[in-house]
Amino acid sequence: MVTSSQPRKQRKFRYNAPLHVKGKFLNAHTSEDVAKENGVSILGTGINPGFMLDALIVMWSSICMRVDSIEASRVNDLSPFGPTVMTGQGVGTTVEQFEKGVADGSIVGHIGFPESIMLIAKALGWKIDRIEETREPIVTKVERSTPHVKVPAGWVAGCKQVGKGYIGDELKIHLIHPQQIHPELADQDTGDYIKIVGDPNVNMANTPEIPGGKGTYASTGNYIPLMKAAPAGMLTVVDMPLPRFLAPTK
Repeated sequence: MVTSSQPRKQRKFRYNAPLHVKGKFLNAHTSEDVAKENGVSILGTGINPGFMLDALIVMWSSICMRVDSIEASRVNDLSPFGPTVMTGQGVGTTVEQFEKGVADGSIVGHIGFPESIMLIAKALGWKIDRIEETREPIVTKVERSTPHVKVPAGWVAGCKQVGKGYIGDELKIHLIHPQQIHPELADQDTGDYIKIVGDPNVNMANTPEIPGGKGTYASTGNYIPLMKAAPAGMLTVVDMPLPRFLAPTK
């Protein structure tokens, strides 16, 4: 187990951890015990992880009589975000710097694919044998800039992250998450997409993307009424009732 207090080393440990260890990230026993002892419910949620590439997939599966495999993607624009996100996504680096950052853990891309894959699998009663995760640079052909970063042509404007969950040698859960600044300069539309191969098939598309900030604020706030009846302990979105819009009150 990692003992370093440095976030970079902690991220690298989580990324390189074997599957049986990654599975335990869904069950933080110490926090679970403390929460139960104090009658506290703890829920992690947001737009992603939390909804688009986990809870929403599970909800769509509820109208299927059979699910064979799942592919889901979130294509989004990083332009509204600040310097911390730009650094973590490798925006404004050369390809060589990007690859070095992925190797040393300073460029993390999206955090949470192994957990999302395991959460979906748990909800569907699947036992995932292997998870593969990759991060690739999105290289721009034109100059792009935001108030926080300037990216010359030939440098990295974003990160394409892919997570794959296998049962045996069969790919069961395939998550795809390309993020870049000003995707319109590469003629790239944004959106959220879910495909389920089963009976019946599901093909969901929402364009443009749900804004990450607003979606996270709303998702978190709209769970508040449901937390009153939630059991004590560490909870995931699949442990909770179906969330819904909370009308503001004066």
